[in-house]
Amino acid sequence: MQRRRHFTTSVPRDRAFWVAVSVLVLGQLVAFWMVCSQQVRMAQVRRANARVEALAVADCMRHVPNASLASCMQRVAPPDQQAVATAGQLAPESPEPPVNSVYH
Repeated sequence: MQRRRHFTTSVPRDRAFWVAVSVLVLGQLVAFWMVCSQQVRMAQVRRANARVEALAVADCMRHVPNASLASCMQRVAPPDQQAVATAGQLAPESPEPPVNSVYH
């Protein structure tokens, strides 16, 4: 007696497996592309902000009488960075010691 193999049931499983693997790989590639694109955009924004800040400091140094680099940097710094810069300074009437970290 000759044994017959049933390939009809294994073919759809193989096809379904490869379709699922292909969809998974494609999804991971799309997610990787999206993460990389977002990182590139954020780097471009940081670079543009650094250029604008450098130009603002240069303008301050040029046009504000008796300006120092520190005073111009303080003028240019965003409000959240100003809070971080002044967080360690104590008010004269404050009895508690300075805190090294800032809570937002």
